[in-house]
Amino acid sequence: MRMYLIDLKQLVCGLVLCAALLPGSGARAQAIEGTYEIEGQNPGQQRTYKGEAQVKRTGRTYSVVWKVGQTPQFGTGIVVDKTFSVVFQTFSPGSGPGRPGIAVFTIENDRIGQGIWTGIGQQDTGLENWTATDRP
Repeated sequence: MRMYLIDLKQLVCGLVLCAALLPGSGARAQAIEGTYEIEGQNPGQQRTYKGEAQVKRTGRTYSVVWKVGQTPQFGTGIVVDKTFSVVFQTFSPGSGPGRPGIAVFTIENDRIGQGIWTGIGQQDTGLENWTATDRP
């Protein structure tokens, strides 16, 4: 379990470093903040899941909290041009931290849209679509 936390810290540091080095990162980035309905599929599965995500700006990064069923996932994201990248980790009550992962989404019209994700060590990707629910 502890290995996952170290790997997650390394991923976050790498994403933050990329954001600091790339020109144009953060342009109009604040506009993506808000509440989103999510719909997705786990890697290699056809069944659809639904949930909600909250995105909040925290300096040059973003705090992201997903909730699918009763399981929360916490992440840190960055914006580079029209791409939103997030490292995340699931925390199950009573079970502790789960496998960390990374998700990458498109940004269109100041909203997070479609994306793919995977967990560390997985060989397939899942899909997610985000729909903003707190603005027209």
